[in-house]
Amino acid sequence: GGGTKGLAVLDVGCGPGECVACELDMFGAASVTAIDLDPTMVAKAQRRLVGYGDRVSVGTGDVTNLKHPDGHFDAVFNFAVLHHVPDWQAGLSEIARVLAAGGRFFSQDHDVANHDWLSRQLFRHPPERFTNAEFLDQLGVVELEVLGVDDQPGQLLVVAWKRS
Repeated sequence: GGGTKGLAVLDVGCGPGECVACELDMFGAASVTAIDLDPTMVAKAQRRLVGYGDRVSVGTGDVTNLKHPDGHFDAVFNFAVLHHVPDWQAGLSEIARVLAAGGRFFSQDHDVANHDWLSRQLFRHPPERFTNAEFLDQLGVVELEVLGVDDQPGQLLVVAWKRS
């Protein structure tokens, strides 16, 4: 999917902020708006990312109800978040809505049904979890076109884009 040099990026479910730093340092994003549902994670990310100044904004947010206008972001990142969201289809729909025409969606997520027994016991997931095939199908429903995919049992890496 390439870099995001000079682009405005949204990170849905930023956790403690490690991936946000990657989006800035390795992908080259000009700015990242990072959200997480958990206020504890938001506070951790804010502390971790303070050195980036006004290049990063971290706040509480819900991927199924984004508070940004249509087409606001050049790229959106999902690092293992959507499989935790009961209405993950609504999350993908919101991602597509806030993504600008020609923008890219970078996703790394899990087909929880293929997790090993220990992972299924240790980590809570909603019953509405998806398979890799269902996730890829839903991208088409929300009008995101897959540019690249690495479909592995238990994990799915995808780059998709929103047609102009």
